Amino acid sequence: MSAGSLSSTPADLPRRIAPLWAVAGVSALFAWAVWRLGWRGLLTIRGGLGGLEWAILVVLTVAFVYGEGYRALDRRWVPGLIERARALRFEHRSLVRLLAPLHGMALIAVSRGRLVRAWLGTLAIIAAILLVRSLPEPWRGIVDFAVAAALAWGLVAIVRRMPAVLRP
Repeated sequence: MSAGSLSSTPADLPRRIAPLWAVAGVSALFAWAVWRLGWRGLLTIRGGLGGLEWAILVVLTVAFVYGEGYRALDRRWVPGLIERARALRFEHRSLVRLLAPLHGMALIAVSRGRLVRAWLGTLAIIAAILLVRSLPEPWRGIVDFAVAAALAWGLVAIVRRMPAVLRP
């Protein structure tokens, strides 16, 4: 093996597993959110929607899937996740490898600017969650369904790019 490549000793197992842990951990978080929000959205739909509510559901879902699922997650955020996961192969700090999903989401061990943007984005997501929780039905279920659809697109983007994490 060359000096720059990873050896195959058992001591290096955490370095080989950390990239997969980063992507698997983030995927699990996305899957849980898709399940939880999607279920609430489906219950709202099963409860019955009026014409205007159906129209808003369709428009909001298309807008979220395109804007958040495709443009934000698939085109920008997921490639960064994969890049950060791949970088974990060369990470010497055990704590960063242990917290690999947080590193994958750029919440730890990244440049100051990236860290600030990631934490501000996380705070914005928390604020949006609190706002949506205050909405009455069926509006909360409609928004939850649209968000679940966008996150499902993002999850597919992660899974589609997962083989890149395994490449040398």
